[in-house]
Amino acid sequence: MIMGHNDAIFIAGGHGVAGSAIRRRLLSKGYSNVLSPTHKELDLSSQDEVESFFKEYKPKYVLYTAAKMGSITYRNSHPAELLLENLLMQTNVIRCAHRFDVEKLLFMSSDFIYPEIQDRAMTEDDFLSGLPSKRDFPYSLAKITGVKLCDYYREEYGNQFFTVVPCAFFGTDSSFDLERANVVASMIHRMHDAKTTNAAEFTLWGTGKPVKEFLFSDDVASACVLLMEQESVEGLYNIGSGSGGTSIRELADIIKNVVDYKGQIVYDLSKPDGIMRRVTNSSRLRALGWKPEYDLETAVRITYEHFQKQVG
Repeated sequence: MIMGHNDAIFIAGGHGVAGSAIRRRLLSKGYSNVLSPTHKELDLSSQDEVESFFKEYKPKYVLYTAAKMGSITYRNSHPAELLLENLLMQTNVIRCAHRFDVEKLLFMSSDFIYPEIQDRAMTEDDFLSGLPSKRDFPYSLAKITGVKLCDYYREEYGNQFFTVVPCAFFGTDSSFDLERANVVASMIHRMHDAKTTNAAEFTLWGTGKPVKEFLFSDDVASACVLLMEQESVEGLYNIGSGSGGTSIRELADIIKNVVDYKGQIVYDLSKPDGIMRRVTNSSRLRALGWKPEYDLETAVRITYEHFQKQVG
């Protein structure tokens, strides 16, 4: 089924980093009936509220981008909350999408669902080939459940529900709250503070050697909209930069250049590195004609300019 420009399209989590970018992308392409309620307007963890929303607005297409996440410190201290809130939100939306005959649903998962693979890029076939990292297991478990729920609705009822697996992404709608921010937004905030206070040193945990993929949220959005515009999609689609990954050390150098921080970056070797490599293979998505529009430094620069406006 092909989306029509007047069809009701519901973005669950439409004011988050990915959801906001998807909303902008849809509107720029002429989709006029985009529904993106705020958390105050619609609590996704409430089954009653989600059912009432579907009854009233009758969305024909759904993009689920909501997630409860945060920094490593936050994730370590809130495992029960992360698992429960993510399970509640995604289950309520996916269940209602089936119940109210949604034509197509995109479920946004995370590369946290994959096991640790060091010697190559992760493909969609690596899903459930091993356990994900223990450190992020509560979040991973919730996202794995969402993937399989979509699979089972498709297998049992024929619902066109599918999953995207983006790499680490960031953008102009990122949270820069240091407790909740992802690695790019957190580093931008902290290095800006180091610059404004003329700090001689900027400290990062570990060796700086871990390699990850980083992608601008607008590129994630273009991939999601492209998939929603396909006549038929199923299963998993990785969304990665295709760069082969960027080390934390390289990311820090890029942000230092963009922020124009003059101090020295130092590494606290007493702190752990975490997963040493997390890179995905996005050839399945690229076969449909998608590729990123933004290189990493350009994306960091746009994001930093937005952060500067926020802090005045």
